[in-house]
Amino acid sequence: MTTTIYMRAREHGEGRRLIDDLLGQGFQQQQLHVYGRELPEGLPVEATRWRSTAMAILPGAVIGAVALPTLWQLLFKAQSDGQVMVLALIGAAVVGAGSLLLERGRASPMNAQQSAMRSGELMIAAEVDDDRVPEITRQISRSHPEVSMLEPRSGGFQARRPG
Repeated sequence: MTTTIYMRAREHGEGRRLIDDLLGQGFQQQQLHVYGRELPEGLPVEATRWRSTAMAILPGAVIGAVALPTLWQLLFKAQSDGQVMVLALIGAAVVGAGSLLLERGRASPMNAQQSAMRSGELMIAAEVDDDRVPEITRQISRSHPEVSMLEPRSGGFQARRPG
């Protein structure tokens, strides 16, 4: 069995060095995943862009605000300006909320670290065999003191001191 350990790098360079180090130690690319608002170019592992709540809602809200009045017009023809506005608001709310739920469902392991990602930090998740977690955690803490080790729970991590 495996456990996912989470690490937080304040700067992209720190995160990139950690990833390169883990790959050099024998980690496979599919064992590592990076999350961040802005992702460094050319990462050798899978990465997921995290978006703030406003940016997660915006694409769906725009689509809903345009699509619902347009669809209504095609189906029922005549509309007043008031109806168009109400339909645009309803479309924006419904599709925007759906967009947010989809985004948060996809990036759920990192939602507890929203404030860190909002400030540009990277979150790195590594799948580690259960029996190697203490060894890998100590090794990362020694080799990369600039990286914060996080509790191995997806919801509500707390940075912890290596020990």
